[in-house]
Amino acid sequence: MRKALLAGAAIALVLLSACGGKAPVALSHEDVQESVQEFYNEISSLDQTAKTSLNDFNEALASYSGGSLTADELEKAIEKFQDTASDLSDKADDVEVAPGLPDNVEKLLNEAKESFQKAYEIKKEASQSADSPDVTPEQFDQMNKNADIVMLYGISKLNQARESIGLLEPK
Repeated sequence: MRKALLAGAAIALVLLSACGGKAPVALSHEDVQESVQEFYNEISSLDQTAKTSLNDFNEALASYSGGSLTADELEKAIEKFQDTASDLSDKADDVEVAPGLPDNVEKLLNEAKESFQKAYEIKKEASQSADSPDVTPEQFDQMNKNADIVMLYGISKLNQARESIGLLEPK
């Protein structure tokens, strides 16, 4: 009896495992377009936040250099920039690529996601070095330029995905 129960439990586990491991159902063309557009919208929102944050930070640096911002206020601006960069890196990691997309689209979106996440990580590193005496303004600027280059790569992958499904006209 005990062997029969163990065998039955093993069979039930095998059946449950087989049921849970199904590949995602392929999406319709409209669903693919909607999923890619949602991904694009999320990334665009993050990008807008990043631009605003960097602009605010650069204004704070200019104000500090011009003497109209105190060291304490600059420190707060640096902390805010650091927090935003860290949040953006986390949020980029949380952006989901929908299951069931065509393989080429899924690959492009994953590459875009990785690029955006890496770009925000670089901006986070730049923000952490912003008040370091070991980092020159030129080095800080270069770190931000490197992040922008990585971000441009992500934008190109995202645009390739959008183009491949008809959301963007080929150039």
